[in-house]
Amino acid sequence: MRARLFVGVIAGLTIVANLLLGVGWVLAIAAGVAVLVVGEAVGQLTRRRPLTDAAPAKGTSALPDAAIANRAYPLSQRELEVATWICTGLTSKEVGKKLFIERGTVDTHVQHIYNKLGIDSRPQLAIWLMERGLLPRDSTDHADDEKDRELNTRKHK
Repeated sequence: MRARLFVGVIAGLTIVANLLLGVGWVLAIAAGVAVLVVGEAVGQLTRRRPLTDAAPAKGTSALPDAAIANRAYPLSQRELEVATWICTGLTSKEVGKKLFIERGTVDTHVQHIYNKLGIDSRPQLAIWLMERGLLPRDSTDHADDEKDRELNTRKHK
């Protein structure tokens, strides 16, 4: 949504700049419309473009760093870490403890991830990661096992 607003502002500035430079109003408006069309086309292409043609791997450990970076684009390495833990079923607080960062920082990373990917839920994030081979299909089992272990250690203390 912000990208469309940005493109609209640029288109408006293009029209104003052309008018100030003495370009005829028809050409100025045509230039502004061209900016809108190109901006929308680029937005559509980048949203639908597959990140890689390679078949998804079952886990991330066998992938070289370059392959992970290609599959994870546009996410940073830290955002990918946060996204992976979030998709295993951990809460923001639990992810923060694992990564030694504050819960608010995790929430900020999650919001940035959502904005970059154009999604708005954790299930959508999990699907996005699985489609790219960045999240094993059985990853939620690991989170449940970890929570069970944590509960058992609390009981035995």
